[in-house]
Amino acid sequence: MLISQPISSFGERICEELDSTTDGQRQWHIFEFAVAWVNHAGAKRIMDSAQSFLAEGGCIRATVGLDFSSTSYEGLSSLLDLEDEGADIKTHVFFDENPACTFHPKVFLFRNHKLARLFVGSNNMTGAGLDKNIEVSLVFTEAVDDETIEKTLETLDRWRDERSETRTRQLTYELLNELHDRGYVRTEEEIRASRESEAGSKPSEREPLFGKSETGPGNRVSRAGSREFGGHTTTSVSEEVLLMRVRPRRNGKQVQISKPLLQGSFMNNATEVVSAGTNVPREVGTNKATRTGQKKTNPDNTLRFEAPELQGITNPVARFQWVNGVLQYEIFDADDKGVGTEIYNKLLEGIATPPVVKRMDELSTGTTVLSTHSQESAQWYRIIPFDGISGSSA
Repeated sequence: MLISQPISSFGERICEELDSTTDGQRQWHIFEFAVAWVNHAGAKRIMDSAQSFLAEGGCIRATVGLDFSSTSYEGLSSLLDLEDEGADIKTHVFFDENPACTFHPKVFLFRNHKLARLFVGSNNMTGAGLDKNIEVSLVFTEAVDDETIEKTLETLDRWRDERSETRTRQLTYELLNELHDRGYVRTEEEIRASRESEAGSKPSEREPLFGKSETGPGNRVSRAGSREFGGHTTTSVSEEVLLMRVRPRRNGKQVQISKPLLQGSFMNNATEVVSAGTNVPREVGTNKATRTGQKKTNPDNTLRFEAPELQGITNPVARFQWVNGVLQYEIFDADDKGVGTEIYNKLLEGIATPPVVKRMDELSTGTTVLSTHSQESAQWYRIIPFDGISGSSA
């Protein structure tokens, strides 16, 4: 069976399963789920049914991701509040310190001693994910000893096993407050403020709380196509990154890019970019050209996003790459004698004589395209193979 939202409410279906009975007894004894995000609206959506389920002896095991700071303090607190009532519920949080690896499952499993019902799809446990977003989920019902069910149980158990998995931690109020203090989790007010404002200060460095995988170019996930790695087929785009010499604008923390570049095959009309260092999303917006002090009706060909990482860098360069369907960016100093200098030299090597100017259709692994005829004041762009720069983070 396929559940298509918003034609059907996934949240309503989860509540129906929690409330379901057979011969006057609860149909399910255990409810397990693993999702990328939880917020207050999502937890509240199933709260009444979850409380009744737990009050009658049900067991709940949850695993929640922390990527992109989209899981809220209030959402996790709501799950902890259920534990506070002495119910049989435990919540784990999962985070990989490697920015190239995102915890992204959406799995919901109900079971008793004989039967199991598995939901796998795109729904997170957020208000929008359970009711409003365009989502789909496939429903699979089988005996508990079915191979698919057993593999699902094995996977869910592994994501919660702190003995063998360094990227997971059982949630407590103390840990939740530490996660907030260190910036892994934000309150919903903080999340709203971040999304409403493109400005912000760069967070201080923090000691990691979680393990870090060794994800590298051999198993990163990108936008399209497929490629085989180690006998397994994984989704992938061409193994390329976009390098850019940045000329900061406005407040010195703004990256401007041309519309043809954004509309090109690499950026693919991305509406936001995400900092690889902080996981903070930045909206890609439009500057309106001015003439005699009046704004034109139509936007010009310049788009921009705020990058607080630019602050204090006199010769900045950037690297863009697609990771798990997200366009990530990193800012470096071209004068640092490290990755930044290497990026700058790669861009410089690609400048032709005469330079290619404003021709984004000629952007390639062999050519650097300039935004203006003045090499000094221009922004430079070049696409290179993924492994063409040391220290690639994807």
